[in-house]
Amino acid sequence: MRLRLNLQWTVLLLVASGMTLILVLSDYFHGVMTRSIIEDARYNRAVGQTVGIAERIVTLQLFINDDALRRDIGLVAARRDFRQIDVFESSPHGLRLAASTAPDAERLPALDENSHDNELGEMEHPLPAVVTMEVMRGGVRHWLISVALKERRGTGYVAALVAKNSDRQFLSRLQLQHNLVVGGAMAVCVGLLCLLFLFFFRRPARDIVQAMALARGGNLASRVEVRRRDELGAIARGFNTMMDDISARDREREALMTTINGFNRDLQREVDAATGELRSANEALFQSQQRLGRSERLAAMGQVAASLAHEIGTPLNSISGHIQLLARRLRRDADAQRRLDIVNQQIDFIVRIVRALLQRTHKRLTVLRPTDLNALVDEVLRLVGPTLDAHAIEVSAALQPALPAVLADRDGLQQVFLNLINNSMDAMSRGGRLEIATRLNQHARIAEIDVRDTGPGIPPEAAEQLFEPLCTTKATGSGFGLAIVREIVHAHGGTIDVGQEPGEGATFRLRLPLAQDVAIA
Repeated sequence: MRLRLNLQWTVLLLVASGMTLILVLSDYFHGVMTRSIIEDARYNRAVGQTVGIAERIVTLQLFINDDALRRDIGLVAARRDFRQIDVFESSPHGLRLAASTAPDAERLPALDENSHDNELGEMEHPLPAVVTMEVMRGGVRHWLISVALKERRGTGYVAALVAKNSDRQFLSRLQLQHNLVVGGAMAVCVGLLCLLFLFFFRRPARDIVQAMALARGGNLASRVEVRRRDELGAIARGFNTMMDDISARDREREALMTTINGFNRDLQREVDAATGELRSANEALFQSQQRLGRSERLAAMGQVAASLAHEIGTPLNSISGHIQLLARRLRRDADAQRRLDIVNQQIDFIVRIVRALLQRTHKRLTVLRPTDLNALVDEVLRLVGPTLDAHAIEVSAALQPALPAVLADRDGLQQVFLNLINNSMDAMSRGGRLEIATRLNQHARIAEIDVRDTGPGIPPEAAEQLFEPLCTTKATGSGFGLAIVREIVHAHGGTIDVGQEPGEGATFRLRLPLAQDVAIA
């Protein structure tokens, strides 16, 4: 009759077999390690005691008194590990046996590298003047320990024969205790595993069978393969029986769902197509509205620029005339001539700005030439230096050396820097710090310029429309400065963006193409 075991007893039998194997291996390795540890301890103790005998002989000069010497080594030989101790003293006729704990036994030789008893090849030198090796005496392994002596009367050596075999009775008791502890722990583990099966296997199995009975009312699941005849096999067979009862209805439902899914896919494609067309129309409408608004603002800016050119033309001509008269009257004053030249240059710069503004409103092309960006930044900072000092603004410039030239319109780019610096001065009305940095982005092959201030920053809601015409965050601003800046930068084939960090200042970053790369393209 074939014996059938359920899953619980199968697993418990496997666990018990594995634990038994572990117990056997643990018993073996525990015995090996224990014997090794005990033998090492006995070996070190025997070497120490033999060395102690030699030290006492040298210190107390026991060679003079043979009775004292025999009494001294007899105390050590009383230990059951020591089988024999011989003490030899050198004399004019050779070595003389000074004392021995076994006078009738074979004499113990002094050990060196040429000793013939080193058949096991285990000669060691644990200490200076100490040589040990393992030998066989009467079919039993022993340690032969030899310690060289050297005193005023002469030389000699002490040889001791110590049994290596461990105390079998002690090892048996230790091994029994170890087996009892490990065996008890294994018994507890098996008992706990049995309880775990009762609470964590049988109850869930009953719950699964009940759930399958409920699934016959409409809850579907997949079939499983029957692999065994235990509790899990019963669950699998009950599950498959339930699936056979509802397979017909499941096929009808699948056919219906396939038809419905086809309708849904067709409807989804139509909705996606309509949504895409609507999205494209909305994007086109939004872009058209943006272009229309920008065109209206640029048209207004053109009218303002034309009015501005007409209104400031006469005062500028008058100022230029007076500057020329002052220059003729103060020909001998070199400092005055230098300052009048600066004023005259700025009047010419204002005229060029107005003309450039009018040109941009009329969509005229910008003439781009290779320009040294670092030199232009230095020139602008020298120009606005007195104004920045008057506003208590500290300036720092971090210009990358040997920065390649960019393709730019020098006057237009100077206007960009002046507009950004003026905005920073307006933001730092009570003083602050202005930082300008240039660097080469080797990966993108562009020059980057950062203009950073320590003002109040730009609100997030204003950052999106900051570069639009007639848009400003200042109470007295016209809203054209940053719009002009963006138009100039775009005319250079570059980009500009702003980092909005309220309360921590604003950072404008310009990116301009290199003149060499543009020429190659």
